Amino acid sequence: MPLSTHPARRWLQLLVFILFVAIVAAAGAAELRQYRYQQININTCTVDPQQDTLRMYWKDPAGKVFGTFSALRNWLRPQGKDMVCATNAGIYDKELRPLGLYVEGGVTLRKLNTRRNAYGNFYLQPNGVFIVEEGRARIVDTATVDGDRERWLSQAVYATQSGPLMLRNDEINAAFDPGSINLFVRNAVCIDPAQKVILAIARNPISFHDFALFLRDRLRCVDALYLDGNISRMYPSLEADLGPAFGAIIAVVKTADK
Repeated sequence: MPLSTHPARRWLQLLVFILFVAIVAAAGAAELRQYRYQQININTCTVDPQQDTLRMYWKDPAGKVFGTFSALRNWLRPQGKDMVCATNAGIYDKELRPLGLYVEGGVTLRKLNTRRNAYGNFYLQPNGVFIVEEGRARIVDTATVDGDRERWLSQAVYATQSGPLMLRNDEINAAFDPGSINLFVRNAVCIDPAQKVILAIARNPISFHDFALFLRDRLRCVDALYLDGNISRMYPSLEADLGPAFGAIIAVVKTADK
């Protein structure tokens, strides 16, 4: 990670780097990295579904939305669990409810949203679903899930629907304009050829097309799903708990003594 020549900014970058190194050392198979891409800082967390505990969290047992990483961490710690990395799990409504399909612990808590031609990134076609099964994960377009809901839902331990798909079978979404000036902070989940899951966030504004290029060409992902925009954050980072509450969370957790 190139360091700024500005003293205050240089120290901030060093602190972020030290934080990441400390977490990586304790994270086991999950790997945290930082990239510099077209003058944009991008953080990633690479997860092996066969080794790491990858889960989604929305509400606590009392029905209260976690909303922040700190709230989820505070709930996990008395159970002897630590959060290795986490990010928001997709687009939600004003009541912090997932806008589309949401499955947690094998239970469907929000139904598949098959609406099309509506406003917003969620409805930019094709959209899709990130599905976590036993020992593996998939990103599947909404139409495919809708065509055989019984099959896909019976296999899903966790799932979140969002949109648009950024990559499908190594191809960038044709709706993305290479010359777009719509630049935003963005986060996504993608899957590489080794079937590892990568959570990624561009910490500086970036276009859909350039972010998809990074996911494909630098991370070698073949399938990718956009999660959200300017509200997006990733744990660990200095700004992880700054900003508004969001809906569900994708998190990698481990027992505190490992």
